Amino acid sequence: MLVRCMGYYCKGYWEGWPPPQVECKVTDALHVLQGTKLSPTRMPHSGEIFWCRHCHNEAKHDNEKDVKLRHELDRSLVTEVVCALCSLRQPVGDHCCRCGVAFGAYACTLCPFYDDDVSKQAFHCADCGICRVGGRENFFHCDTCGSCYSTKLRGRHVCVERAMHQNCPVCFEYLFESVQPTAVLPCGHTIHSSCLKELERSDSVSVCACCPICKRSLQDNSATWRYLDSMAASHPLPEEYVGWQAEIFCNDCLSTCTVQYNLVGLKCGGCGSYNTRRLALVPAVTRRSGGQNQQEDSQGSMSQSNGTEIVRRSRDQAMHLEERWSSEEDRQLEAYRGSPEGSD
Repeated sequence: MLVRCMGYYCKGYWEGWPPPQVECKVTDALHVLQGTKLSPTRMPHSGEIFWCRHCHNEAKHDNEKDVKLRHELDRSLVTEVVCALCSLRQPVGDHCCRCGVAFGAYACTLCPFYDDDVSKQAFHCADCGICRVGGRENFFHCDTCGSCYSTKLRGRHVCVERAMHQNCPVCFEYLFESVQPTAVLPCGHTIHSSCLKELERSDSVSVCACCPICKRSLQDNSATWRYLDSMAASHPLPEEYVGWQAEIFCNDCLSTCTVQYNLVGLKCGGCGSYNTRRLALVPAVTRRSGGQNQQEDSQGSMSQSNGTEIVRRSRDQAMHLEERWSSEEDRQLEAYRGSPEGSD
């Protein structure tokens, strides 16, 4: 069975050479009719033959109208192959039992997987349980993440339990068996490399490009933070709003703190990042009324109900201002995106 749905063929000769080709609609690759076809058993369609698992999944999952019959191929159920040269159905092997034709320059009878393109440097990982490409010496298996990673990431990545055994957060394709290149983010989460590039170019990015799962920044944004510092300094709040504070959560250092509110952004007091989330907004009127209530309650000159009413009006005012400032924040962010230093 093919992990990469590539064309393969035998170096022998037969009448009508070169052999005909069948295009795989899933990967736009060509199956050359001198290898093997797969014959999965103990499945609802036992006895049917498919060129590769991608052809099977397209027919039995993507194009299957009956929801109850939709399924993907279980590699362990492939116990027979059919020689494309002499049409002999036989147990999984690396060559035909009748005509002796080799099923591929690379043959893995465990997957099963056959390929004649040795330039891909296919190898079988016993821990992953499947064949991968790129050369065994260029990869190592991370037991925590549950997949093979490039040796460049050995000791230099954040381990996340079974990080590869999940769907891509952008296109939702299962990453572990995907034929598309996968990137490991600084936070340890994984995503298709093509989806990552599309995410970085997306207009929906507000302050910086971040992980779709945990919202941690994808790169060092020190230059962007300095630019936002200058923007905050040149756009002070109106005097009547000075003293307002916001409780925030930082997506980069995972800390919670209280900072001065600003239209440009809310800067983390710990790491200096603007990649933060606002948890609560505390207007200055609320804080003053709280202190005034305590003083006047001690003197008996003001009832508790009046203090509660002041707090309620202050909160209503805060909600009204948040609605006004949300559009102002959007305009400031648009100005930031258009700046030379803040653009990707």
